[in-house]
Amino acid sequence: MHAALPSPPRDASFENDLRRFLEGYDALWQSAVIDVPESAITFTVEAQRGNERQADLLINSMEKKLRNYPVTERAQKPWRDRIFLSLRQMGTKSFRFPERHFDIIFSPDYLEATRAFAHQARAFDSGIGTSALAQAMRNVWVMNCLQMFLGRQPSLSKSVFAYSMLYPYTDNYLDQPSLSREDKETACHRLGLRLCGRRLEPSDAHEAAVFRLISMIEEEYPRDAHPAIYSSLLAIHAGQIMSLDQQCGLCAPETATLLRTSIEKGGSSVLADGWLVGGQLRREQAGFFFGFGVMLQLLDDLQDLTDDRRAGHWTLFTSAASSERLDSLTSRLWHFMHRMLEGTDCFSDPHGQELKDLIRRNSIMLMLRAVAENADLFSSDYLLHMERFSALSFSFLRDRRGEIEERFARTWSLVARRRNLHSIFELLG
Repeated sequence: MHAALPSPPRDASFENDLRRFLEGYDALWQSAVIDVPESAITFTVEAQRGNERQADLLINSMEKKLRNYPVTERAQKPWRDRIFLSLRQMGTKSFRFPERHFDIIFSPDYLEATRAFAHQARAFDSGIGTSALAQAMRNVWVMNCLQMFLGRQPSLSKSVFAYSMLYPYTDNYLDQPSLSREDKETACHRLGLRLCGRRLEPSDAHEAAVFRLISMIEEEYPRDAHPAIYSSLLAIHAGQIMSLDQQCGLCAPETATLLRTSIEKGGSSVLADGWLVGGQLRREQAGFFFGFGVMLQLLDDLQDLTDDRRAGHWTLFTSAASSERLDSLTSRLWHFMHRMLEGTDCFSDPHGQELKDLIRRNSIMLMLRAVAENADLFSSDYLLHMERFSALSFSFLRDRRGEIEERFARTWSLVARRRNLHSIFELLG
């Protein structure tokens, strides 16, 4: 099989820790209860209706502001400040997020890293699409979050840029249904060789870009001095190869295999994030970052349920949806997420608990939206119960999304042509 990895020199300590993390989070998932979730934050129907009225006002205001994007740089900063203020007010008043969370999200360092990445990504690949850029940007934000866990300011290093850009260049490439299994395996095999340190002549422009990104990581972290970093990159690569078996099979793999794939791919991905922002990690820190990745992967599997079912990709959620309601599986994810976030206190930075709370609240919002959008896969009692945790009714989340996206797509198209903009991230300056 072309996708088989070569046998590189391995960092033995890293490999032992990786095996321990895999087994530990597998056990944590298995032990997570399937009881119906509870939350201290709930919303009445009346509160949801009021929040929806405020959301409509905000949407109309944002659309108007977007249409009136200033021409001069001098006017653009106060324009952005008004946007951020509107979002902060909605988040604190309607969604009940603490003010301190927006101090993190809208911090100057966080915004500067976002701006810098958008500019560098466009310089690296002038043809990169908005969806691919957004996908890469999400990983930048995860890495910025890990920097803060480690007591550092959010910033954009060579490795943060390169590893985040590898996402659309590898994951999206391997997800293409038009690409044959043999071509995917060949691409994986060659990527594995390059991650092991082999110098290969790129076969095409796409592979040349991938290899250039790997070289950026090597410039910041020489291989001889940082073996664990390259072991972590090979670990996520192994997870990508495992995930090929989830694509387009007629029968779902066993549940244990699907779980192992999600744990390995998701955990290894954010573990690599951690090594690349930290250079060195203590075992407890590495374990938390691995668990954070597992949580994000399982949450992504729930969010991507519709697309994965359409594409024939097998995950824990698409497999379960073929034969049962998703109430219990989603409840297990809820409890797994809470136990994972509460399970360690290995960071000295005082913002650690605030970051955990921000991650928890944001993850709950994403989970609730996924439940709303896949309502046919849940029992009516479960939907009613979970809807109480949402600031907006499930019908609003489900039915208005398409309309809102269409309105902003039209407005953005108009502004982009008028201002000669290529990405919405350029509005950040």
